[in-house]
This record gives sequence, structure tokens and C-alpha cells, in this order.
Amino acid sequence: MDVSEAILKRRTIRNWKPAPVEREKIEKVLEAGRRAPSWGNTQPWRFIVVQDKAKIEELANTAGGQPQVSSAPVVIVCCGVPEAFSRKMHRESLKQLIEAGVMDWTDEVLDNVVLGSDLFAPYRLGDQIMTIKAGEQVIIAAAYMTLEAVNQGLGTCWVGAMSPKDAHLVMNLPNNLFVQALILLGYPDEDPKPRPRRDFDKIVFWEKYEA
Repeated sequence: MDVSEAILKRRTIRNWKPAPVEREKIEKVLEAGRRAPSWGNTQPWRFIVVQDKAKIEELANTAGGQPQVSSAPVVIVCCGVPEAFSRKMHRESLKQLIEAGVMDWTDEVLDNVVLGSDLFAPYRLGDQIMTIKAGEQVIIAAAYMTLEAVNQGLGTCWVGAMSPKDAHLVMNLPNNLFVQALILLGYPDEDPKPRPRRDFDKIVFWEKYEA
């Protein structure tokens, strides 16, 4: 399946077949997230795969008891790591790019131009911006996973309507992580119609915005 087909075929699934999801397919979905674009190679994401029914029920409670959560065969808890944008960790990530031959920056450019810039180094703008940027990257990775799920014949449901604080407690996470979203994963037991989308020319503008 090509990417365009996966994009068109993707649906939000809320009804699941009881069949378990093969570990190989789960790993391929996670690998898609691992390969997602990442600012400065920071990769500020962590994914926790939950298949235990009791734990899934607890996670469903953090989402107001939504039935599609409690009935999902797999829940992927998508977490962000703001610390990935600290000067130390961001520098280590960028050094990996240099060592891999992706960038040809000198240490002077790395330290004084890149990490010395408010534009390129979120740590300079404080913890709130670091958290926002980490969440942004997690969302990109999660989007990649939803498309690979389609490729694997699976369905997903992106759950943002939940309490990150309560999910954090349920998963007993360390304080340097936050919960961004839950991705439900399983074999669909429904075939929803395509969602309506705004017309192309209502959202796309060339050279300038026109209301």
C-alpha cells in the first residue's frame, strides 16, 4: 500500500474485533513512529504498549470511560520528554547528525550559532516551550504510526480527550515524561464512511492568504 492510499483509507475506529494484534505488526507501527521527522534529531518521544486488560480499563477511566478505549486490544501511551530539548541532550542529538555525515557543522557553529539561537534552541525559551516542542514531535510520530497501522490492516483511534495527569499516575511514569495522547490499536470491526473535509481551495492559498 502506498502512502497516498493509506492516507485516504485511514479512519478513526471505535469498534474492535476481539482478535489480538500480532507483536510483529505492533512493532512495525512503532517503527514508523521511530522513523518520524524529529527536530534536531532530538526524538523526544517514548511509547508504552499496553495490552493488559485491567491496565487498559484504568486508562479508559482517565478518558472518561470511553468504551472504545476499554475495548481496544492495544493502547499505545504516547509520551513526551521535554528534557530532550535541554542544551546537553539537544547537543548530543545534533552531534549524532554530524557524526553520521548529515551535517558538516563545526563545534563552533554548533555551540555558538545553532545552540546559541532562540530560533533553533528551545531550551533558551524555557521549560514551557521545551514541553510544547516535545509534544509537537510526539504528535508527528503518532501520525506516522496511524498510517502504518492502515498498511498493516489495523485500525487506530487517537484519544486526546483524557487526563494526562491521571494517565501519568496510572502508568507510574517518572516526572520527566508527560502523556500527550493515547493511540488505540486493533483490528477494525466497522467500516466508517470517509469524514467530510473542507474543500481544497478553502484551506490552501498560493503566495498570500485570502479570506
